[in-house]
Amino acid sequence: LDDLNRAIDISERAMDATPQDYPDRAFRLNNIGGWLGRRFERTGSIDDLNRAIDISERVVDATPQDHPDRAAWLNNFGAWLGRRFEREGSINDLNRAIDITYTAIDATPQDHPNRAFRLNNIGGWLGRRFERTGSIDDLNRAIDMANMAVGATPQDHPDRALRLNNFGILIGRRFEQSGSTDDLNRLISSSKEGWSCHSASPSTRIILARRAAIYLILQWKLEKSSHLLREAVTLQWKLKESSHLLREAVNLLPIVSPRSSQHTDKQHVLADFAGLASMAAAMSLNAAAMSLNPAEGDKEEKAYDAVKLLELGRGVIASLLMDMRADVSDLSLRYPDLAGEFLSLRDELDSPAGRSLALSPSDSPTSWESQAKRRREADLKFSELVTTIRTKPEFHNFLLPPTRDELMAAANPDPIVVVNLSGFRCDAFIIEHDQIRALNLSSLTLKKVQEYAQQLRSSPPADMAPMLEWLWEAVCRPCLNALGFTGNYPSSGNPPHVWWIPTGPLSKLPLHAAGIHVPGSTETVLDRVMSSFAPSIRALIHGRQRRPRDPSRPPSDHALLIAMSKTPGLSTNRILPSVQDEVEMLSGLCPALKLQAIRPPLRKADVLKHLEECKIFHFAGHGKTDPMEPSQSQLLLEDWESDPLTVGDLRDHKLQDNPPFLSYLSACSTGSNQAENLEDEGIHLVSAFQLAGFRHVVGTLWEVVDAHCVEVARVLYETLRDEGMTDYAVCLGLHRAVKKLRDREVDKGSERAGRPAILLMDSETEQNEKVGGMMNYYWVPFVHFGV
Repeated sequence: LDDLNRAIDISERAMDATPQDYPDRAFRLNNIGGWLGRRFERTGSIDDLNRAIDISERVVDATPQDHPDRAAWLNNFGAWLGRRFEREGSINDLNRAIDITYTAIDATPQDHPNRAFRLNNIGGWLGRRFERTGSIDDLNRAIDMANMAVGATPQDHPDRALRLNNFGILIGRRFEQSGSTDDLNRLISSSKEGWSCHSASPSTRIILARRAAIYLILQWKLEKSSHLLREAVTLQWKLKESSHLLREAVNLLPIVSPRSSQHTDKQHVLADFAGLASMAAAMSLNAAAMSLNPAEGDKEEKAYDAVKLLELGRGVIASLLMDMRADVSDLSLRYPDLAGEFLSLRDELDSPAGRSLALSPSDSPTSWESQAKRRREADLKFSELVTTIRTKPEFHNFLLPPTRDELMAAANPDPIVVVNLSGFRCDAFIIEHDQIRALNLSSLTLKKVQEYAQQLRSSPPADMAPMLEWLWEAVCRPCLNALGFTGNYPSSGNPPHVWWIPTGPLSKLPLHAAGIHVPGSTETVLDRVMSSFAPSIRALIHGRQRRPRDPSRPPSDHALLIAMSKTPGLSTNRILPSVQDEVEMLSGLCPALKLQAIRPPLRKADVLKHLEECKIFHFAGHGKTDPMEPSQSQLLLEDWESDPLTVGDLRDHKLQDNPPFLSYLSACSTGSNQAENLEDEGIHLVSAFQLAGFRHVVGTLWEVVDAHCVEVARVLYETLRDEGMTDYAVCLGLHRAVKKLRDREVDKGSERAGRPAILLMDSETEQNEKVGGMMNYYWVPFVHFGV
């Protein structure tokens, strides 16, 4: 996006310096319109789009009928009108876009290299009008135009895949109308052909592979139901081909988001491929189940294969960061030159791209481009270096997804449960120190999870019991039973520990709180195990490998305490009455914890500076999530309106040289990612602190009640005081705190008639009285992420 903003600024400067009668004035004006339109596509700014349309119309009006560029400028004008139709729905804009694009095609010679591009555009706009009006004539004409565009494009042209993609979309719509077998076959063949265009962009190829896989599965279902598919080998081949396409698409995901790009640019690209890894994992299991080759049906091998796909295709942005921040001490001992080059390139790429490229108005385009070029070159060198390192003995798996042995080692001593959510099938992958297995979860459905996630997003329901009980039946009880955790753990002992890694929208639901919460129940997660979460197994391994850069340096004893009892700039809930009590409680425990309490000025720069020297960071105050741009979610300090402390700031703030122990975020929704298409990227405040270098983070899935935050924090820190500041004690402390609050509510429930339910209060209000005998579920949102 910085590139685009800079292009607009430079083009406008060039325009201001161009005389009115200059021959190329229209050309430069057209450039500005093009860049403004591109920025609209990225940011959604309707002002940019309206300016692009106005400029394009001025360019066309000022261009003679016989000008060689008139057709191109007519095409641009039509394109931006079409985009405004997509945004605002005006049929007049769409009709004008079609008429103007037809005029552009009429003005384009048959052998012109851009004729295929314009034919492709008119096909797209006719397809849009079909969607609006239902005119099958428009759809048929759209398909003909798109087919002509493909035919006019050379086999090795980079845009051939794009035109095959457009053709596939259109013929897919006709298939949905007619059910024509011929249309289905053409849809699949065109998508597969587009996937095979290796000159195309990785993003386009991924889209085509996914479409081909989906319709291959649909074709199999249709032929199976109509008894057209008679041979088992053909049945298995269709599923296997679908699985292969999805697997190869997942392998391209890291390529579509290069390290040299800003994180926000990576997010924009990856949002188009939400759920791809889960789909690939599900189809790999389906294909293996149908295999006629016994070796392909090995249960542990197929489970590992599916987990590997999830590890590669989820959390791509975090994985790229972890690659660059990986511990290379072993490499330094064996190959110090390679390690030195790795660290040099890492430092170049791990600097925030936006800041390194932020230039003043006086900076020249050349100096700006040179910085961007250096990052791209560093990215290429980094990839080449990693390939070289993998040729060395004992480093063949350097920065690759974990091997089977590494996965099982990560589950020693505590098992890991990866829950894959897909529209094709849902499974839990249970990883223990000696085995990996897949457990089909037939009662878990994508639709049901999406419904509950939407409820939580709009407003947590007053009665959470149905959701928690369904999660228990569909997910948690089968998994815990498979692990042998079939009853309550002894009250005198510590509970066993399970790591949960949910995928997709399931990451928004409280697996740790699933169960039937009534007096005497053994049917709850809380009563059988204590729970922690991780974004991926790779993240667990990375966090455990992190160690201080200078072992001789004494560890920090600072507890950085932030109490935002009053937050300026908020129209409501400015004051949180219990925040000061919470921080005073922790300050009083610091001597017993062998910590020195530090209370810096409550401003971003001061907090970031002190983070570099702390062992514990405790924030009590307001959190704010940004559903459109999760990297802008933030903790609200005194200067949050002018200089917010965001996910992006924390993620880029590298603390690996002296990794802190615990970040406790006593604020609302710090572990929540509301961007629906980025759920598997896990972009929220909790993950940002982990990527910065914190070993453990305690956060929340949604709003929390101010008064109860004090009690949860007290129990956790008292556990650290009594048990020692260990990895196990952090999870145990939160488990004890949450269970204590839950038990209190269950005990109260035994005194009330009717089924337990809740009245969830707003996070910043005083606790309301329970109404109608309802049970309060204020204990549910608290979660632990760690190592």
